[in-house]
Amino acid sequence: MAINFITILFFLPLLAINVNAQGPVTYDITKYGAKPGADISQALMDAWKEASNSTSPSIIVIPRGTWSLSQVKLIGNKAPLELQVQGTVQANPKTGQLPNKDGEWITINYVNYFTLSGGGVFDGQGQEAWKQNDCHKNRNCAKLPMNLSFNFINNSIIRDVTTKDSKNFHVNCRDTMINVIDSVIKTGDDCVSIGDETKEVRIQNVTCGPGHGISVGSLGRPSSIKITNVSIKNVRGTTNSAEAVTLICSSLKPCENVEVGDVDLT
Repeated sequence: MAINFITILFFLPLLAINVNAQGPVTYDITKYGAKPGADISQALMDAWKEASNSTSPSIIVIPRGTWSLSQVKLIGNKAPLELQVQGTVQANPKTGQLPNKDGEWITINYVNYFTLSGGGVFDGQGQEAWKQNDCHKNRNCAKLPMNLSFNFINNSIIRDVTTKDSKNFHVNCRDTMINVIDSVIKTGDDCVSIGDETKEVRIQNVTCGPGHGISVGSLGRPSSIKITNVSIKNVRGTTNSAEAVTLICSSLKPCENVEVGDVDLT
């Protein structure tokens, strides 16, 4: 799956909050033992543990440079927390090296008032995995990790980062009230795929392609759970599919209130 890159700017509802006048505390992963050329997973988890337990706003910084990361799952926070990725974070190109072979590369769960930013790059180094991928003909194929997975995220924003050469999908976000805005998506596959258990999604000012456009449904199969309140507007770019937006809804669980307008994918 020749995925090139995607610049993401996912907005979940960002609410106004009151915090004290004190500036956020910065946690630089190099202070936790991170070194270029070595796996920074433990350093990032240690920095996250300290920052997420703080009752003051925090910023975790991955500085400029190239960093290796095997796999992490980051969970929870007590106060506003920003993960600022300034450099390039690289996955192991060999899928068999993942500590948890059923997990994604980077997973962030159960956070509130979270920001991912910094202008950096998440490089999944998927070229080797694509050559070994036979999922197009083998339903029992080995699961490949996504670059980024977000679950149970509230009042958060993801901006100004790039995810590149993922071994599987680039970004998975399982939640409601998701806005994909001002983004460039060049995957070679679906630009955005809206699957089961989805409601309150807005896609606006997005550039797609090359790829297969936008799909509403369950990756080529009728959705088993209702999809409601989806808005797709002002989308530009190219598509290899015959249709710019594909609706795959079940007769038993029909899609409701899906609005499509000003879409120009050629």
